[in-house]
Amino acid sequence: MSPMPESNSGGVERFCWLLAEILQEQGWRTSIVGPSRQPGRWTFRFGGSPLLWSVSTGRAVAAVTAAGRRPDLIVGNGFLGLSAPRGVPRIQVFHGTSAAEILATKPSLPRRDFLRRLFGYWPLEALMCREGHLVVVSESAGEETARYYRHAADTVIPNGVDTNIFHPRDRLQARARFGLERDVSYALFVGRPEYRKGADLLFASTQTAGWQLLHAGARGISGARHLGVLAPEELANAYAAADCLLFPTRYEACSYVILEALACGTPVVTTRVGWTRTLLKAVPRYEELCVRPEVGDIAAGLRRVARADTHELIREARSYVCENNSLERFRSAWLETIEQVTASHLRSM
Repeated sequence: MSPMPESNSGGVERFCWLLAEILQEQGWRTSIVGPSRQPGRWTFRFGGSPLLWSVSTGRAVAAVTAAGRRPDLIVGNGFLGLSAPRGVPRIQVFHGTSAAEILATKPSLPRRDFLRRLFGYWPLEALMCREGHLVVVSESAGEETARYYRHAADTVIPNGVDTNIFHPRDRLQARARFGLERDVSYALFVGRPEYRKGADLLFASTQTAGWQLLHAGARGISGARHLGVLAPEELANAYAAADCLLFPTRYEACSYVILEALACGTPVVTTRVGWTRTLLKAVPRYEELCVRPEVGDIAAGLRRVARADTHELIREARSYVCENNSLERFRSAWLETIEQVTASHLRSM
């Protein structure tokens, strides 16, 4: 169950396509379904959109079942799938929690929008995280389900990246591909320019530090050089071309962008949220490149990248990602969990 089954641009959507591909390699037949209805004006205004999306996604699963293809496994994501068929082994995946995200982004939300989201998502996710085996993508996400929804995660499986694509490359060659200058300090931001991801801080921070800002994504950022939407191979070149990935996110669970950049051996200036806290346990020295989501502190972090020798630090971080967040590790963890869930279901019948 995916928020946008036709797309693999967002983190959750990308996860769905990747897991489907892994299962297909094992001989499974997979279907990715999502919301079949969109909310009307009054449904939206009263905060009913998440419930409508959840129920209609569950009904899409039921429609597959009604067509004679009863699933052997259902994988839901977050709040999706309230009315999915019962009696089927089920895994519900939480890529963070809406409760923590809404609280982290409260300063950017009008009061009415804040309340609409809070009461639309919070009770629904509290219910959905109890639907089957709960998998979270980071230790921090597990802490959130326990704190906000009073339900502990069963398994932690962080996201995985293809280290055959995302690996160190020659910086000068990568810069030549994008027409970038050789001796300029470039900070790269990848993704949607949202308040949650700290996009409002990017240009002022790079300008204060004397850096130039690059952006890879669908919509440009004022003051940044826009690289557009990049395929994985070209995105790996963009990471190589930049002096650092700048990702001053206010809320995250396990960002593909951070994992990809570290796998490429690119310094990441980011905040102490989500999976980064797990990295700091393994590589405490990475604290040097962690910042607060404030212009002054971010600019100071960029200056540290420029003047400090971070090669050994980045080598340690890359080694950790390659060992713990490779596609091979992701595949193995998911196949083991699926085998455990389906076997447990058979024993209970």
